[in-house]
Amino acid sequence: MGLKQITGYNMDDPARFRLAFVGQGPALDAFTHVVSQGDFAKAFPRTKMVGWAPTPGSAPDKGRLSGPDFLLCRPLFADVERLFSFYPGVHLAVDLSPDSRHMRSMRAHAPASVTLCGAETLLRFCAAAGDGRLAIGGGENLRKSQSLFALLVDQMDGDILVLDDDGVILYVNQHAAEMRGMTRTQLLGKHCADLDIPMRFCPNDAQQCPFQGTRQSGRQTEHTFSEVTPSGRMRYIQASCFPVTDTPGSTSRYLYIRRDVTEREHLELHLQQSEKMAAIGELSTYMAHEIRNPLFSIGGFANALLRNPSLNDLAREKARIIYDESRRLDVILTNILNFARPTEQAMSEFDPETVARQTIKLMTIGSEERGIKVVLDIEPHLPKASGNAENLKQCLINLVKNALEAMPDGGILTLRAARNNSDVQIEVEDTGRGIPLEIQDKIFNPFFTTKNQGSGLGLAMTRKVIGEMGGRVTLESAEGQGTRITLFVPVALAVETAQDASDGGENNGNGV
Repeated sequence: MGLKQITGYNMDDPARFRLAFVGQGPALDAFTHVVSQGDFAKAFPRTKMVGWAPTPGSAPDKGRLSGPDFLLCRPLFADVERLFSFYPGVHLAVDLSPDSRHMRSMRAHAPASVTLCGAETLLRFCAAAGDGRLAIGGGENLRKSQSLFALLVDQMDGDILVLDDDGVILYVNQHAAEMRGMTRTQLLGKHCADLDIPMRFCPNDAQQCPFQGTRQSGRQTEHTFSEVTPSGRMRYIQASCFPVTDTPGSTSRYLYIRRDVTEREHLELHLQQSEKMAAIGELSTYMAHEIRNPLFSIGGFANALLRNPSLNDLAREKARIIYDESRRLDVILTNILNFARPTEQAMSEFDPETVARQTIKLMTIGSEERGIKVVLDIEPHLPKASGNAENLKQCLINLVKNALEAMPDGGILTLRAARNNSDVQIEVEDTGRGIPLEIQDKIFNPFFTTKNQGSGLGLAMTRKVIGEMGGRVTLESAEGQGTRITLFVPVALAVETAQDASDGGENNGNGV
């Protein structure tokens, strides 16, 4: 095996460190073993064995020499003088003999720039390399580990930082830098509390800061806090901090992870809403069986009393109150039952622009007299939507009615319709008083209302109907600035339906 196979170097390649041997001995076998390890070339890529004087004082005979291939393929020299004359640029020359018998000759002929050592020194090097073989290739392995770590951390959707005991950033992943329009270098050395652009990095309350909590307790700390985006929407942030210990009981670094968990919170709220709807369904069934029957009897007897000519005016008025209240309770019960059961929707394709224009025409009569300006903004060539046109119209009527009621002193009512990827996006926006932040997450709950009158089912029913169409509803509101509610309804796809296939078969049969 030649030097090129052992170290990856050609004989004519320039090398920073040239090595030569004089004599023979056990140290040669030990060095041969070290060089044959693959990690040696990685640890010492610039080392090159250039020559060997195996038997100083006599002409070398390759046919009679025994030694490693990488030395037998080097130039062989009869004595030390000729070795150093041919290679004056040798950096290190080793006397391989156990008794250092060639050292005097090497000192006499080696240039001053050459370092000389004996077999014992080489043996110690070989022993150290054998004991620390992992360390020889450790640099390469460490670089690979660092590259893999950086790749994995940069793929994570969240901010990941390593902080010192003062909260100064020692490491930051790519996500944290991109979110702030900065480079990693610009973030290094900053304090974690300064990372508040474009969103707050920690809660305003210092007692809820995970870094401070972990720093004081020495244990993992986690908090979930919320913030309002500039558009008035709610965002939930989960921040966790972990202590990194060098030795038991000694913490010098902190791993800080910050993630946007708004989607997770949305799913949890959706699950809670589903459980709530299931409970309402069970309650509605109970009410239908246990309440409606006696309620019907109360209303029937009250109606019979009203038709009794012997009643005086005072008794008749009391009977009318009983009858009217029984009817009102029956309407409430009907609303609850209708909300609990699935909405009957005949799904079809329809033109959302037509629905939007009909709603505005119906609901904004007399709006100018109340100081309300109506704006209808419809994107040209709006695609058809898939769902139930009448149910969508009822939802829009409810939203427009709420918007008008939110502007008792006048304002601007805007209804927009546009395409949004695979949905038709319909917005109803007002410039009214807005919805307080503390009740925004309750606004779509069944029976929740801020009005003196009403069942509180309008927005809840809107979300239910749109959800059953395969769409969704979003809310954006800022107190004192107005509210925007957006309906996302799936677009009608250009696929063949069962009806299309049936029509096509009939047309083909008629020869058309």
